Amino acid sequence: MVFGLGSGRSGTTSLAELLNHQPGMCCFHEMAPSTFAWEGAEEAVGSLLRDFHAALHGDERLLSVDRIYHRQEDTLERFRSLAPLNALGDVASYYLPYVEYILDRAPGARFPVLKRAREATIASFVAKMSQGLGKQPLWPLNRKRVRNHWASASDRRWVRDAVWDKNFPSFDLPRRSGLEAYVARYYDTYYARVDDLVTAFPESVRLFGLEQLGTPEGRQDILEFCLPGRAHVDVDVHSNKG
Repeated sequence: MVFGLGSGRSGTTSLAELLNHQPGMCCFHEMAPSTFAWEGAEEAVGSLLRDFHAALHGDERLLSVDRIYHRQEDTLERFRSLAPLNALGDVASYYLPYVEYILDRAPGARFPVLKRAREATIASFVAKMSQGLGKQPLWPLNRKRVRNHWASASDRRWVRDAVWDKNFPSFDLPRRSGLEAYVARYYDTYYARVDDLVTAFPESVRLFGLEQLGTPEGRQDILEFCLPGRAHVDVDVHSNKG
């Protein structure tokens, strides 16, 4: 089992694509965000692990997948038809709080973590959360048109997102903090936790720079970590570029 991690806006879609080209492997990208949460989603994680384990051991292939993205249909078809199926994965930022929970139940699981430069990640998130604003300046503006996954529910300046807000940690920043401040706090919190996990579980959790997806040598390192000792297929992946 492989669970790809990364803050988001960090190459996770490309990582899933790379893994999906490997013989015998099926890898989703954010397969069921509606069932997960940053806290308290152990039942959803446990259910997923049972389904993965059953499929990998030849039982009926059954998974709960959000079909809000067209790409899920192609991955589901691969999941149903791939023979042999000897590796399964999902790539999503929200698995980070459950790494230890997963390793307790699937000790062989691997967690490749992608990291993009801090300022580039912040800028990419701000652009995504502000889609539809055109070239208006980010401050001041009508915050009601901007999503902020990290603000508390009591802060009514932002558009709420019923699916995704719960999959990120929330922060109580000073009242007039801009979106950039929230993303920065999230980025720092996320990768501080990654550093702790890399230290605690060096065989299971490894950090890779986004630039490693852009070279054959970097992709080989990622694949050897995720699927050690196997034949790998190199694919130049650039999903969601820009």
